[in-house]
Amino acid sequence: NDGLFDKYIELKQSYSQKFDNSQDTEYWSLYKDSQKLPPLKFSNGKTQEDVVREVVGLVKAGTKIIFLHGVCGTGKSAIALNIARVLGKAAVVVPVKNLQRQYEEDYMGKMFLLKPSGEKLRISTITGRANHDSVFEPGVFCDNPFLPDTIQINEQNFKKLREYYEKNPFIENKSIVNMNQLKRISIAPVNPYWSPIIPLKYNMNLPDAEQKSYMGLRNTDFIFYHRKKGCSYYDQYEAYIDSDVIIFNAAKYKIETALDRKPKTKIDIIDEADEFLDSFSNQSELNLTRFKHALANIYSEHEGTTELMDKIIELIKLEEKNKKATGIDENKIFHINETNIPQILSLVLKGGKIEAETYLDDSASSYVGKVIETARNFEDFFDDTYLNYRIYEENLYVKIITTNLSKRLQEVLDKNKAFVFMSGTLHSKTVLEKVFGITNYETVEAETVPPGTIEIYQTGKEFDCKYSNLKFGDATRENYLKALSACIGKAVRPTLVHVKAFNDLPDDKEINQFSLKDLMSREELKELQKRDKTGKLVSDFKEKLFDILYSTKCSRGVDFPGDSCSSMVFTKYPNPNPNDAFWKILMKTHPEYYWDFYKDKARREFLQRLYRALRSPKDHVFVLSPDSRVLDAVKNVQHVSQNL
Repeated sequence: NDGLFDKYIELKQSYSQKFDNSQDTEYWSLYKDSQKLPPLKFSNGKTQEDVVREVVGLVKAGTKIIFLHGVCGTGKSAIALNIARVLGKAAVVVPVKNLQRQYEEDYMGKMFLLKPSGEKLRISTITGRANHDSVFEPGVFCDNPFLPDTIQINEQNFKKLREYYEKNPFIENKSIVNMNQLKRISIAPVNPYWSPIIPLKYNMNLPDAEQKSYMGLRNTDFIFYHRKKGCSYYDQYEAYIDSDVIIFNAAKYKIETALDRKPKTKIDIIDEADEFLDSFSNQSELNLTRFKHALANIYSEHEGTTELMDKIIELIKLEEKNKKATGIDENKIFHINETNIPQILSLVLKGGKIEAETYLDDSASSYVGKVIETARNFEDFFDDTYLNYRIYEENLYVKIITTNLSKRLQEVLDKNKAFVFMSGTLHSKTVLEKVFGITNYETVEAETVPPGTIEIYQTGKEFDCKYSNLKFGDATRENYLKALSACIGKAVRPTLVHVKAFNDLPDDKEINQFSLKDLMSREELKELQKRDKTGKLVSDFKEKLFDILYSTKCSRGVDFPGDSCSSMVFTKYPNPNPNDAFWKILMKTHPEYYWDFYKDKARREFLQRLYRALRSPKDHVFVLSPDSRVLDAVKNVQHVSQNL
């Protein structure tokens, strides 16, 4: 954490320096080691600078939605930052932390852009608690569940809560309190680095904080109560006030947008835009039993709030009673209006009363905060929302899914001024219009010819690995695993293994049973990825610290140019799982465009994986897979490329 803080201070100091920007133009600035980098030129005759000019012109003319089509190697990140440089404060949204890390490595170090003032463009990344070491409690991350700012306020933690309460420097006349009277403000100030962001309408008593204000969404004023500096998690939020460009991962962006806490911007630029749009099909799962207990632990001085919470608890108990009486079929889909869930979610948001009791908490420190976020995400979509139930360890869970992706997207669009959606694999026109309801938009073409050379490397063991063949056909699990092992054995190193699902890999028992010494087990991969909080595995692989990388996370936003990746192994063709609740519901409710969306999703996911190692015309990659569908798709790409 000391290293991160030192880097943060050094970077901040560099932003106050002025540099010679006489070589810059209105629409282009990019430097590496103080040497100016000219814009790339594309096969269609345009340059990166031309694309920036075109996009900026459209935004200034009032265009709300712009799709920027550029294949891998276009340099879309440099284009995005130059758009921000011209238009003003911007949010750049990436799908995964790996790409967020790549922006950080590329543009917060040796590479930089200059503003017209001669100062560097201020670029900051916003990441979750799990990516930051705790300064208050060395040796744990900031998402540790027993820190003053994250600990759940319940009877189970009362001993620790009381300890924090006694150490609170801002409570003079301490007395033994009932646990239900404890709030976050009673305990969190013990951590001197705790620096909440609170709507202006809520008054906070933090006398040691420097109050920094900014405008959020829907013209909501927020105050960042910045207390002791030195914690990278809290210090990063200074970016909301003073950064020109804020890099969010998609999950964080959606949370901050739902809470209106995201700063007001001139432009929001979505990298890997098709993945961002697809993510609106994600489901939210709530533990109703846990929520019931969390509400029971909230003490409110307002009678109306207590009545609201009591009513919600009563409804949850009714849900639990009904499900215990009828039993639960996890595959059964209900329309949300057949249940008590709409009433529960509506009461959660009613009058902002429950939120007023928990505004100092977020989903990391209060389960009520998570439920509030979910309620906001679904409150306007009940007519198009479905759910299913499951029981785990005597807790009742509900998974909520909406197929009205256009309405969910529109909520985000309405809160912000203008959008640039960038991708090398844009959705088809049919999917954009039918699934997402996007009809009024402009498209800007950057580089559209895929770079590099793809070569198929066959083992002779390939077959069609579709589910029905493995389940009911002649192929067996052993056939599949041995075909995968043959691919790993023949692949030229360094090798990236695109793992579609953990179950594509053998478990420890299968490795011994079938003598699969060349393969990594699914258990090992899960553990490796769980420990890798910052994407270090990818960085180490690119630096050749090991010569094979298994990953479920490298389908997007990670580059492996030149000799950093010689071969790719696809465990299977990346079709979506048709048994996933979203696809099952979509088939039931919108069969007219189900297959358009399903096939389009698979096509885009395949191309994204394929082009991870093809960043320039000189790049070459071998492709191997036990699944013949992958090789057929590669042949189709080769055919299309030859005819461009």
